[in-house]
Amino acid sequence: MNLFKRAALLLSNMRQTIKLAFGVSKALVLAYLAAQVLDALMPIALAYVGKRIVDAVVAGATSPAHDIRPALVWVGVELGLFIGKLGAYQLAGYLSSQLRTRLATHVDVLIFQKALGLSLRHFEDPDFMNMLDRARKQSSWRPVEIITHGFSLARDAITLTGLAALLLPLSPFAVVALGLASLPFLAEMKYAGEQYAIKAARTQEERQSGYVQSLLTSDWYAKEVKLFSLGQMLIERFRGYQERFTEEDRRFAARRGLAVTVLGALSALVFYGVYASVVARAVMATITLGEMTLCLAAFRQAQGSFESAMTTISRTYEDNLYIANLFEYLALPDDDRAEASFLERGEAPSIDVSHVSFAYPGADKAAVSDVSFHVAGGETIALVGPNGAGKTTLVKLLTALCRPTSGHVAVGGEDIAKLETGALRSRIGVVFQDSAQYNFTAGENIGLGWLPDIDDEKRIAQAAREGGVEDLIGHLPGKYKQMLGRWFGGVGLSGGEWQRLALARAFMRKSEILILDEPTAAIDAEGEHQLFERFQTLKAGRTAILITHRFSTVRMADRIVVLDGGGVVETGTHAELVAQDGLYARMFRLQAARYDLGENAA
Repeated sequence: MNLFKRAALLLSNMRQTIKLAFGVSKALVLAYLAAQVLDALMPIALAYVGKRIVDAVVAGATSPAHDIRPALVWVGVELGLFIGKLGAYQLAGYLSSQLRTRLATHVDVLIFQKALGLSLRHFEDPDFMNMLDRARKQSSWRPVEIITHGFSLARDAITLTGLAALLLPLSPFAVVALGLASLPFLAEMKYAGEQYAIKAARTQEERQSGYVQSLLTSDWYAKEVKLFSLGQMLIERFRGYQERFTEEDRRFAARRGLAVTVLGALSALVFYGVYASVVARAVMATITLGEMTLCLAAFRQAQGSFESAMTTISRTYEDNLYIANLFEYLALPDDDRAEASFLERGEAPSIDVSHVSFAYPGADKAAVSDVSFHVAGGETIALVGPNGAGKTTLVKLLTALCRPTSGHVAVGGEDIAKLETGALRSRIGVVFQDSAQYNFTAGENIGLGWLPDIDDEKRIAQAAREGGVEDLIGHLPGKYKQMLGRWFGGVGLSGGEWQRLALARAFMRKSEILILDEPTAAIDAEGEHQLFERFQTLKAGRTAILITHRFSTVRMADRIVVLDGGGVVETGTHAELVAQDGLYARMFRLQAARYDLGENAA
């Protein structure tokens, strides 16, 4: 990318960033800009007043009366300017911190909102996850930096313009020399781009390093890490990542440091060349001592401002690269923007899956292929099949977490692609095998299933009874107000207890469709029996889909759909499928031999 394109991208991102900031507080942004302008004018005024002090001292020393009042007046003016500069600097710092906090929160919220508006397929795409990781870790605070640096650059430009105006009549060479002093910072700009490229290229490895850290520190993995003695292997893997990062950073820092040092030495030669020239002119009396003081002070201040400007440009360029990633992320088109919807329960709808196919991003083959089946309103069907047959993928398609590659899904005769997603999901209660474990109170864990009633103790207690956790919660020290999970000092639960809470959460929903995806995988046999005893009653008036590997529960379904290799291979009742002697019958006989289920049971 050439310099002009980079400048155009920077200006575009700067405009968008300021627009973001104005959305937070236009008054705060303008006040911060005013404070920066005031801070920028102070060095010009101080340099000029320094000249007047020296001239007043020389005039007083050479006059017969030795009048010191003019010099003292200018000293007083300089004191006032110094206090003003200190105040302007502190005010700018205060406003910057306020803007930083509020804008960072605003951008974080935008990142979260965008994530909520994107379908599940994005979160299964490693390239997207790399983009999201960069946005989440860097871009929430980079907008503040780019605004701060932009205003600092404007401040330095004002200061440089004023000081150059003071220097030009006294030493035109000093003004030209300022440009030569920029060499180290042009190198900084070059290396800023290279550093971003290095960071971007290793985003996925940094995510992997973070994942290894979570394996070593998370309660979820602690049992297996200890049991299988994985600790040292994981530490070595983490160390390997970090040592590669360190070596890569070391080589980069060495290249940048050498370049900046060489160019910095050239810059110092330029400065001292100007210094020697001005001193020589003062010795030869071609300029006054006041003019020499002004020239040296202005040049030193101008060099500092120029260095500050070049450093700011370098950092702004780096910020801009991360900001570009943020705006690229925020510009992704929403494909799952579901507004919260909590509709009252209606009649049990039919479900039609018609020639549906779906492939995950980067997958070699489709997870489901040309799948068709019908579920009548109020009917219960079971989806069975070996692992990888496409059962859970179908649940994602039915709930609009993923969109079919081809074909369509209809609920109550309406294509769900044309339905408002939030309204659709409010009609569905789902329990996944890997349901979330919320480190909230027991009541909140259930109430999350239907947010309008999250504070309704009677509704929560009813859902707890339906999910089979009433006794569990009754034995907790804080009952429904008891914090659960170890993260914040709550009570730890077993996997089966968490699963029953997830069931209660699903029953909390006023849903017309109930989907249970391996809901009893972590529940003991007695708990499973009790659950499905209740399930027979609870599914009344609902259309239900049951996914399970346990054939003891499959037979409560009105019909069974057998999946294999992503497609439907058999459909029928338990008795019909056993009589067909196909895949279902073979799978059933394997479990019947182990659990004595009774092959002739219907």
